[in-house]
Amino acid sequence: MDKVSLKLLLESYRPQDADDPLFAEALREVAADPELAAWFADMQRFDAVISAKIQDVPVPSDLKDHILLGYRVAPSIIPFPRPRLPAALAAIAAMLVLGLFSWHWLAPAPRPMNLLAQQAISFSDKMPPLQFVCFNASSVANWINRQPGAQQVGLQLPPPPASMGMGMIGSSVVNWNGHPVVMICLQNGKQMAMLYVLKASDIADLQEGTTETVQKADWVVRASSSHGQVRLLATKGRPEDLNFPMPF
Repeated sequence: MDKVSLKLLLESYRPQDADDPLFAEALREVAADPELAAWFADMQRFDAVISAKIQDVPVPSDLKDHILLGYRVAPSIIPFPRPRLPAALAAIAAMLVLGLFSWHWLAPAPRPMNLLAQQAISFSDKMPPLQFVCFNASSVANWINRQPGAQQVGLQLPPPPASMGMGMIGSSVVNWNGHPVVMICLQNGKQMAMLYVLKASDIADLQEGTTETVQKADWVVRASSSHGQVRLLATKGRPEDLNFPMPF
């Protein structure tokens, strides 16, 4: 199923459909694709807002009778003009249409850093095996420096200081939306974190010098943009648990 078909299907998804086999494949694609996951999260937030607005609309007590009357089949031998749309129903429809336009025009644009942080959490929570694992920080740095994707990002790690010890224990280089992302697995005592590094120019509408911390459930991410790179540090815990030795 291509992305266009997936999005068409997911636009009809509701929380109560979580166990519906019809959506099983689409939800697996969402879990595996950070870009699709961000789009899906935006759709769910939009649906939640519209649903809440609908709940606020007062419904006349006789609305159900009017609707049923409109769909009653008339005897074929008696001319029966089509009933006009009840005024109350027309008012509700107008309010919904107005609400949709207002949301799209007035709702604040999603912050790029916030979306990136949520994608980092989603990916870290379902982390696939690392491409390179070694409990020697210098070996991990050498492996990263040889990867074409890291060179595209502009990442060149210096030799880690001896005091860093087992700070870096593995890495992967993956593609996100057609752009390379370097992932570095960090260890600080018994706690672990994932550091994601990508080119700032690969992210639309991103301002240099932006820093944001995002907490979602038991995950926390510190996202920052500087010197043409975006860095996302994700770990399980609270913001105070993001105290990891950086390899650069």
